[in-house]
Amino acid sequence: MKKFIILLATVGTTLLGTGCMDSYLDEPSNSDTGNLSETDAYKSVEGINATMAGLLRFQRGQWSDDTFAASTDAGGLYALEFARAVKGNDVIIYNSWYNFDYQNENREPTYRRTIFNWRYPYAMIAKLNQFVKGVENTKTVAEVDKTYYLSQAKALRGFYYFQLALEFNHALKKDPAAVAPPIYTEVTPEGKPMSKLEDLYKFITEDLEYAVQNGSDNRIDNSWVNKQVAAGMLSNVYLSMEEWAKAESMAKIAYKGDVKASLNTVTTYKPIGFNDRTDKEWAWVLPQSSDQSNYYYLAPHAFMDNVTSAYNNGYINVDFVNKFAANDRRKEAFALKSTTLPTTDARYYTTKKFKFSFTSDAAIFRLPEFVLVAAEAAYHQGNVTEANQILNDFKSTRYTGYVNQNLSGTVLFDEILLERRKELYGENGVEWFDAKRLQRGIVRTGNHPKLITLTPNDNRFILKIPQIEIDNNQYIDETVNNGR
Repeated sequence: MKKFIILLATVGTTLLGTGCMDSYLDEPSNSDTGNLSETDAYKSVEGINATMAGLLRFQRGQWSDDTFAASTDAGGLYALEFARAVKGNDVIIYNSWYNFDYQNENREPTYRRTIFNWRYPYAMIAKLNQFVKGVENTKTVAEVDKTYYLSQAKALRGFYYFQLALEFNHALKKDPAAVAPPIYTEVTPEGKPMSKLEDLYKFITEDLEYAVQNGSDNRIDNSWVNKQVAAGMLSNVYLSMEEWAKAESMAKIAYKGDVKASLNTVTTYKPIGFNDRTDKEWAWVLPQSSDQSNYYYLAPHAFMDNVTSAYNNGYINVDFVNKFAANDRRKEAFALKSTTLPTTDARYYTTKKFKFSFTSDAAIFRLPEFVLVAAEAAYHQGNVTEANQILNDFKSTRYTGYVNQNLSGTVLFDEILLERRKELYGENGVEWFDAKRLQRGIVRTGNHPKLITLTPNDNRFILKIPQIEIDNNQYIDETVNNGR
């Protein structure tokens, strides 16, 4: 008999995600408070604060449920993003963890990647739906405080639905009516049918627009979501929708509109390390400490750091390194694995960009990303002068002795995209994201041991719907993967 997806939660006991069970609150705050009851969670600002802290921590943890065991390449948000980073041309995975993602073969319905990339976002969404309901229904918290927390929860919910849209669909412009992951707005014991991609994007934008309109500039620290982080989330959504003016507007909210003020100078910029949340360019982070560490799970650090890493399996494409000018400070992070290796060896170049330790912090968003979103969005609106100004201001923070350029046409556009790759390689899969949304494809070159060509809208850009979802949702059957 066909079973139902279960999205029913009882705070303080368990929260059930799509077809799965997981603990609702695991160490909800930095204090030793333990789990909260449903009453305690929402009856006060302190309880709501602790509950949100638990949700934020859930992004960094080693996620598992009753049927899905935690795995080094499928632990939290970082695992989802790093899996994208290794699918392109810039990063090389030399065996070990994330190798199947690197091979662009990790997409079948029963594979761990497919299951994780579906169930983990839905686990977050289920928790956030419970949170939204709890905050909306509480009678003992002021409306202004409720709005403050609802803006954060809706930002996160929109963000995780966007991850589902990215993983299981092609670009919105390819087919707005394409079937997309189901939309849940409340905790329910019954599954729902697949949605339409255009409807999913509508829901995502509504959540994020609420978060930006009602969000606060203030937050506890940069692991929390505020108005600027929500705007950064929304700028990427609008970029995917090709809503260029809105993308630029949101990106400028994210970095507060002043490129040089928001970024380090060319002398204060540190191209090596990327493990310190106090960096002024870090907008949203996954923090670690000695007593709250993700140990050897944390990506990209545990994989890209070839000095102190446990795995030593992340390398950099020779052709990509050659795109960095001599006066580009980011080039300082590249190093030879060994002076005896030929340039054709996949291990030829390593990067010191990420320094691994049990207390390394990881960035989810850094402000340069949104600076370059604004540059691209200005370009698409025909504002070439503005696009050049933003790009030049950015490059002056990375290149010593930089002299402004005046680019135009596809040369300007390609330069913006290249700067995105140079700035964000290894972090969040920006190369994959740009190729997918622009329907461009990716061609591997250089010293990759696996040379592949992803054509525009190649099915390897998307994952198939997990078999466990098909088995447990009465509204979804095997035909959902036809043509995928």
